[in-house]
Amino acid sequence: MALTYNWDILGHDTSLQLLEDDLTRGQVSHAYLFAGPESVGKFAVAKRMAHILQCEGNFCGECHVCKEIEKGYHGDTIEMADDGDTVKIETVRKLMDRLNMSGQSPKKILLMQNIERMTLESSNALLKTLEDPTGDTVFLLTTSNVKDVIQTILSRVRMVKFGRLADEVVVDLMRKMHPLIEEDMVAAVAEMALGRPGKALDLLDDRELFERYRTMYEDVEQFLRAPDRTKQFLYIEELTKAAKEDGHSLLKEFLDVFQVVLRRELLVNAEGKRAILGRDKILQLLDKVMEAQYLLQRNINARLLLENMMLTI
Repeated sequence: MALTYNWDILGHDTSLQLLEDDLTRGQVSHAYLFAGPESVGKFAVAKRMAHILQCEGNFCGECHVCKEIEKGYHGDTIEMADDGDTVKIETVRKLMDRLNMSGQSPKKILLMQNIERMTLESSNALLKTLEDPTGDTVFLLTTSNVKDVIQTILSRVRMVKFGRLADEVVVDLMRKMHPLIEEDMVAAVAEMALGRPGKALDLLDDRELFERYRTMYEDVEQFLRAPDRTKQFLYIEELTKAAKEDGHSLLKEFLDVFQVVLRRELLVNAEGKRAILGRDKILQLLDKVMEAQYLLQRNINARLLLENMMLTI
């Protein structure tokens, strides 16, 4: 697919074409919501779009504007740092104050990740600005969970959906970013990333994370092949104890790996090959894992949550 602008993005052709159409027709919306799984590249596309909108060329990457945006220094391109926590109203108010300051560029652009993490108060503060934006302002928002975004915000944005990428595209990206990567590492990371380029690069850049994922992957496969309630519950007990030290990030990793294994098994099943579990059981477990991921964000008792999930196996 031939694109007019220099996106420098692998995959997401349909999403990029939709944005290109808006840009070339001069019909850029005042607010976009890029929706899709975590780590598939939504925010990378949002930043590229900010470049295209602010650069005098078509995202040349060389002018002072492009360099300032890339480093986060551009005064009229405001980026909310994602610290993985709830987005509180004070944070949103500060962003809105910055939007109202006079600038040097024709446009003001606000980049916000994971708006599903906003409290109701902060959502309403954002909504107020979406309803009555100051000057030529463009909001580039992302979410990994549309159902947690309030309906009134959804009704005021142009939604662009993003999905997981084919393994070949993720492999191409890994080789582009890490030309000397070994083939066995490429295969292992691609399997665990499951179509998420951001996750693939995280695993490549953090060897400790990669080893944790690989160990958990093997553990989950063993749970599915030979269910043993005693071993499962002991594993969950040890995991939840360790996770208390890191704010549940270890549990999030475990659930992510569990979902990866199940989705891989679903693909094996669809190809007519012999999977560990039948399709109906895989889908049932996937629902439980995604429910656990959702409830974990709401501080439900993690151990009971995971034990309940394991009982489905």
